[in-house]
Amino acid sequence: MTSHQSYNEFTGNIELSPNDKRKYRLLRLVNNMVVVCVQDVDAKQAAAVLSVNIGSYANPPEFLGLAHFLEHMLLRGSVKYPQENDFDEYISRSSGTKNASTAFHTTCYHFKIDNGALEGAMDRLSRFFIDPLMDPDCVDREINAVHSEYVSKLQNDGRREFIILKSAANPKQPFSQFPTGNIDTLKGSAKRLGLDLREELLKFHEKYYSADVMRLIVVGNHSLDQMTEWAVSMFTSVVSKGDTRPVVPFHPFGQNELGKVLRYESIGECNSITLVFALPEVRHLYKSNPFTYICSLLTRADKGSVLFYLKQKGIATAIGAVINDWSASHFNLLVVKVHATPLGIKRYNDVVHAVFAYLQMLVHEGPQQWYYDEIKTVSDANYRFSKQQNALDLRQLILNNIHNDYVWPEHIVYKGLPMVDFMPHLVTQYMSYLVPSNYLLVIQAKSHKDVECTNEEKYYGIKYNISDLPPCLTTDLVVDQQLASHFHMPMPNVYLPENLDVDKPDNLSAIATADEPTLLKLSDSIEIWFKRDDQFFVPRGSIKLRLSLSKTPDTLRLFAMTLLYARYVDDYLSQKLFSATKANLSLDVVQDHTSVFVCVSGFSDKLPAFLLDIVRHLKAIKLDEQLFDIHKKKLQDGYTNMVYQRALSQAAGHMRYANGDLALHYSTVARVVDVLTIDDIQVLADSIFDKTFVKMSMVGNFTENDALATAQSLETILDYEPLPRELRLTYLYYRFSPGYYVFQSPLPDIDCKDNAIMLQIQCNVGYDKYQNCLRQIVMGILKQPFFYQLRTKEQLGYIVYAGGHRDEQAKGSITLQIQSDSNPFYLAMRIDCFLRNFRQVLVDYDDSKLATKIKTLAEAWSEKHKSIQEEANAFWSPISNGDYDFNFNRGCVGLLEKVTKADLIEFWDRHINPETAPQYTRVDYQMWSSKTPQPTAAEMSTYLPGVIALAGCIRQAGFDGISVAAVANVVSGATANDTTDMLLCRIKELGQDRSDIDVLFAKISDAKSNVRVALEMAIAEAKLPFEHLTENHACFATAGMQRLSNGSWLLTDIAAFKSTQPLSGETIPVRRLIPKYTNKISCL
Repeated sequence: MTSHQSYNEFTGNIELSPNDKRKYRLLRLVNNMVVVCVQDVDAKQAAAVLSVNIGSYANPPEFLGLAHFLEHMLLRGSVKYPQENDFDEYISRSSGTKNASTAFHTTCYHFKIDNGALEGAMDRLSRFFIDPLMDPDCVDREINAVHSEYVSKLQNDGRREFIILKSAANPKQPFSQFPTGNIDTLKGSAKRLGLDLREELLKFHEKYYSADVMRLIVVGNHSLDQMTEWAVSMFTSVVSKGDTRPVVPFHPFGQNELGKVLRYESIGECNSITLVFALPEVRHLYKSNPFTYICSLLTRADKGSVLFYLKQKGIATAIGAVINDWSASHFNLLVVKVHATPLGIKRYNDVVHAVFAYLQMLVHEGPQQWYYDEIKTVSDANYRFSKQQNALDLRQLILNNIHNDYVWPEHIVYKGLPMVDFMPHLVTQYMSYLVPSNYLLVIQAKSHKDVECTNEEKYYGIKYNISDLPPCLTTDLVVDQQLASHFHMPMPNVYLPENLDVDKPDNLSAIATADEPTLLKLSDSIEIWFKRDDQFFVPRGSIKLRLSLSKTPDTLRLFAMTLLYARYVDDYLSQKLFSATKANLSLDVVQDHTSVFVCVSGFSDKLPAFLLDIVRHLKAIKLDEQLFDIHKKKLQDGYTNMVYQRALSQAAGHMRYANGDLALHYSTVARVVDVLTIDDIQVLADSIFDKTFVKMSMVGNFTENDALATAQSLETILDYEPLPRELRLTYLYYRFSPGYYVFQSPLPDIDCKDNAIMLQIQCNVGYDKYQNCLRQIVMGILKQPFFYQLRTKEQLGYIVYAGGHRDEQAKGSITLQIQSDSNPFYLAMRIDCFLRNFRQVLVDYDDSKLATKIKTLAEAWSEKHKSIQEEANAFWSPISNGDYDFNFNRGCVGLLEKVTKADLIEFWDRHINPETAPQYTRVDYQMWSSKTPQPTAAEMSTYLPGVIALAGCIRQAGFDGISVAAVANVVSGATANDTTDMLLCRIKELGQDRSDIDVLFAKISDAKSNVRVALEMAIAEAKLPFEHLTENHACFATAGMQRLSNGSWLLTDIAAFKSTQPLSGETIPVRRLIPKYTNKISCL
């Protein structure tokens, strides 16, 4: 350790993969903050994270969620940078992103940004821990943000699974507490206790936020000296208060909590049986890690494993085994989760017995050196040829280690370190915790036969039952010998890599790297693309296949069948070829509306053979009825569970359905899946590749001969007829007729409290790269003020987002989305108000900020790929979609320097501004909660949106039963002399008979009230209504569409609407396809 005046530097060797070319520096500042600086000369964006080893476990019992609330408040300005959104604006104008999160043990604040802006971003981050403002004016807004985040996950089964485990924990242990917080646990608690919440927040910050428990990680292309200087000068002033981490003296699952069975009701069709084993602290085992060995065996799917047996019995579909949290201090959990079928839920005893029978077999066999050596072979190869992470991933990797007091300084980047010598005594020691006397059983199902879930979890309303496990599952559990005979150790792995040689030139600087793949062969049956690894020189590769489907009169049925087929074969192959996954070979079989895709990646040595093994299995597959029934049920359950997706996800589903000619709504597909039989899918499996066209991409440590030989073997095995281009299914997009359309749908989940709007504006810029550049820059400028205005200031909801995409037909669009308890018409009008004002933002946008935005975008588009897989994915997209534009981003980079502010404003006015865009094309996808009264078609055609939005806000404020007509009378009766307060008094008169009218009036009169804002918008709209110039096609009325009062069209049937709209043409290739070889024999 070298001592400097203001920091100490670790001078030992940080252990790194030979493939990691970055430079690292580990420091401890004089205030005891630990800092890691990482120089990555190829990084186009920098990143940083400050992690505080204080999380929700430090919440005081009287203020649950306080740590999370502090995370929200801390970023709202500092003494040095007092503007509330200064950090947001700084990050945004440098094309960066920022976020924060609160976990049980940690709270993390992180960002990524243009390298040139790193210094300013670090300085702003540091001030949040030196002189945060925690502005009183932000308190209520950020409480609302915390509450919205809480509400947004009330119906999320993943979140509920996390929460329910706390109900079974020792109530005196912080693990049992509600971590997120809401209005009641924060503002409500402060009111009940007569305390000032901000003062309590300041006390919490003062007590726990100490430099001693903070870790800073900085990644950029700057020199280590420069980043060190910034870290030292900016973060040394964070106050040292000693180690402020609360001591957790006992395990959340002691003897009183174990030996129980916890049953709870899921929202969707989710069935799982989880065994939670209590462990002591295991952080010190990060090098030897016996759980790598244990969990590897528990999660196998091949013959002799738990999952193989349970699948054969039709009672399970998957299994997982993980350490709950490697960073946890004082205690830990090993969680074995079995994804069960409905039959498995009924026979949960059999599942438990199978798990313990397998564990008993492992104990009887004892730790096996040969199996450990197999794991080590793959682990050491992964370490030696580790993938280069981007700045964000690298930051997360170090973060996982840096709070572990046991990790040696040289191991801060320890993921994938060469495994130490086998320590069988540790495997034996920790296997002793995996016994019937040391676990909690958790059963998740939508309903539980013969057990009534009468308890209700306080914050999520989860219905549950907890009782003692019967002796036959604990102290008296005896493994039946017949059951035990099903389990054994796996066979040796034939897919382990043997040849890791790489042909790496001595003089890399003399090698010209290719920026796109080469078309080796093109025939009427196959298209072969190849690129040899000329950048990374690692023994890895990626092979991707696209097998085209033939046109059919019934595309709906074909889609449903291929979807079920792909789900079945992906699982079937994962079991048949499971050893390959343990050799770090990945497999994906998926489908879309036009094709089936087979993708493999991993060590290149045996990857072609692995692919061909897959294809052989596909050709010879015979479906098993029990396995078919399981996968059909899983698919049906998946569609059933889509009902419970969050409101914005539902809106996105409708948008996808509206935009594509072959797109289908999940409810339609579900009905077809219901009637499919095993014979249907077997017929498909036998014939699906009889006639097809294959696109193949091979990237990595291969030769051209490897690619051509693999393709030739592929064609031989498939033995197919060529599928002519005109008979191949193609996916086309709709170019909607100019106009404004509104689609409304009630949310199918009656318990969902949020509404949503997803607003899509089609820009229709075609393949014009310059116009696409303008769209990207406009969106980059728009994102931060959109979020700040509608999320931070107006608190419309937790999820507020602006984005966009370029589809295969390249029409381009922007999407603006909000999920909120406010009614969708109000949300649409607030977005409209933002869009009207945003033009001036563009006009006033500083030239230097624009130059920074363009520079950052250019660097992001020209950033090098970090791995073979990343490169292969980038090449595959243009190959698969057929435009073959491998240089789209690079081509755009050269155009960015031509961009002017005038061009951006012209783009805005031509495509997005409804008052000026000649071909303005917009669709609002509105999702309505059952808690929010939805206006009738008659009301929408009679009254302007402002009136409907106002009526919704009034009802939301508590004025139940107020009609839209009554609200319209208030608006239409307003005169030029009426103030907003006078009109609010007239609204009060509408509910004059209510006993709580004064309370309600005080609520709607508040300066920040949605009713006040909606009233002002409704009055403005009534004075100067704007009618959208939507084309009035005769077919609109026959499609069930209805003209609304502002000129927009109400859609009631998306399928009918699509029938009235023009389709784009097929994707246009940007190049003529000329293969390198015309004769496959001559080039082998």
